[in-house]
Formats: sequence, structure tokens, C-alpha cells
Amino acid sequence: MANYKFLNVDELSTHFDGEEEMIGELVEVFEQSYPETISELKNSIVANDFELMERSAHSLKGMVANFFAASIKDTCFTLEKMGKEQNIDGVDELVNTIENDILELLKELKAHLSA
Repeated sequence: MANYKFLNVDELSTHFDGEEEMIGELVEVFEQSYPETISELKNSIVANDFELMERSAHSLKGMVANFFAASIKDTCFTLEKMGKEQNIDGVDELVNTIENDILELLKELKAHLSA
């Protein structure tokens, strides 16, 4: 079994009872929907809309939680808290990290599903 940086294959397989087709469908939905949420997040930061920033980060946290990607989930939670606290210190770096980590997670998910 491959070793992935973000994807926890054991938890994923246990949670979905080995239903690879269901995981594949979830990956498709995630891949189609996360860019809009990232875009909302970036727009919220530019507009200093902390409520939207918090909500967008919360949505992303839920999306990555479906795949048991704990470190990305934690980064999203940090961003969510920053929105709640109206803190934008270092926020662009966090958003870039989340965006890059999600791309890597998607690669890992596709590699797992094609294995």
C-alpha cells in the first residue's frame, strides 16, 4: 500500500467500507466544487469579509475531512478561526498552502483509486 502525505487510506477504506466507486464519486464532486470555495475564500480576504472567510474555510474543512486529510483540515480550521477573530496576518500564505495541499490530495486520491 502506498504511503501518502495527506490521504489516510486505512481510515478512508474503513469509513466507506471499501466502496471505491463511492469514494470516486466523492472525489469528482470535491474536484468540481472546491475551486469555487477557494475563490470565495480569496474574495472574502480581499473584501475583508470575515464572515465569508470563516464560512468558506469551514466548507473547505468539511470537504477535506471526507478524505481524512488531517493536516489540511487543521490548516482550514486555523483559517476558519482567523475569520472568526478577524485576523488576516499570514492569511495569503495559508490559502496558498491549502490550495497546493488540496491539489496534492487529489493526486493521491486518484493514485489510490487507480491502484
